[in-house]
Amino acid sequence: MLTELRAIAGSKVTVEPLGPSNSSEASPLRADVMQATSRAVHASYPDAVVSPYMSAGATDGLFFRAAGIPTYGVGAIFIGDNDDFAHGLNERVPVDSFYKGLTHWRLLLTSLAGPQ
Repeated sequence: MLTELRAIAGSKVTVEPLGPSNSSEASPLRADVMQATSRAVHASYPDAVVSPYMSAGATDGLFFRAAGIPTYGVGAIFIGDNDDFAHGLNERVPVDSFYKGLTHWRLLLTSLAGPQ
């Protein structure tokens, strides 16, 4: 990638990495995590299709996976296309989505970790 950036930038710009790149293998899919996630999603959205996907963004999970700790990212804000203001101007979350997200986290975490 650095070669491509340097070719695009030309000789007027210096492109150097800030540090070593970190990489990690994908965590294996686990049936218990998928089942718990599906139950939590279906509590608010019974007809939703739940499937794994790879995020285009970066998370701190990279460092846990590199240390051998399986790590999974799970979202809890479910919004329509017209309400998606993430990382943009006037970023916000609809109130109903916020509270459904709290319910989602409670169901998911108690399913995986057990009740108090």
